[in-house]
Amino acid sequence: MIRDARGALGALVALLLPLGARAQDADPAEAEEAGDADPLEKYRVPFDVLADRAIGTTSRPSEFDWRASPVELAVLGSFLFELNNFDSGRGGLLARVPSGGLLFEVGVSYVGVFNTPSSRLLSLTPYRQPGRPERMEIDFTVGLPLAEGVVTAAPRFFPAAQMAFVGYVGLRYGLYPTGFRGMRAGQIAGAAFSPQLTGTEIANLDGVRLGSMEVDPGRYGLVVGFGDDVYFSPGLFLSPRVMFSLPLLAPASGTQLRWWGDVSLAVGWAL
Repeated sequence: MIRDARGALGALVALLLPLGARAQDADPAEAEEAGDADPLEKYRVPFDVLADRAIGTTSRPSEFDWRASPVELAVLGSFLFELNNFDSGRGGLLARVPSGGLLFEVGVSYVGVFNTPSSRLLSLTPYRQPGRPERMEIDFTVGLPLAEGVVTAAPRFFPAAQMAFVGYVGLRYGLYPTGFRGMRAGQIAGAAFSPQLTGTEIANLDGVRLGSMEVDPGRYGLVVGFGDDVYFSPGLFLSPRVMFSLPLLAPASGTQLRWWGDVSLAVGWAL
């Protein structure tokens, strides 16, 4: 009896094995027709496609798209480090235009120059130190965003902001209206494009310079620097930056102030 039961069980197993093999080799289309398809199959996406979608979404500005702004206007204040005994501060206006992933800037500032205790003591001696009298400065700057992302501030009441780390290179032009006194229109036009101040301009500026100052003949120079542009969602932005001079034009301008720095802060609105 036991032998008969074992024989029947063996015959049943031999019968079911071919059926299981046929079920594994079955066409998915046939399985779907049979109603055995995975109901989540239509929602499945290959991993590489899913990664591309996620990276493409998170790489776009999500707090404020400053690239879409036609123009950005700001007020600017800065302090100059000209490595002499005089204090110089700047204040002015700045216009920025995003284009092609770059920032093109034009700024106009007034530069005030002030005595310090050291410069007053120096004025009591026959020695003079190179410096720049009060003037207007015009900046033409190009900014290249090097890194960008969404940031949150430690005080929780501050909203999230879009921050871009930007590298800058620009040309700074010094304009001395007092230096043109007594000059004809043709002389002014010629002097305006000269890299050095003319003898007439230096003579005119000698009457307005500080007591211990020797007027530096340089009219313009190259600057490079870096800073953070922080944008808040409505359009308000802050732009602190540090700029340094590059004395590449010193042989042409004749300046004695080859190395100097500029720490500034711009506060404005992106339209």
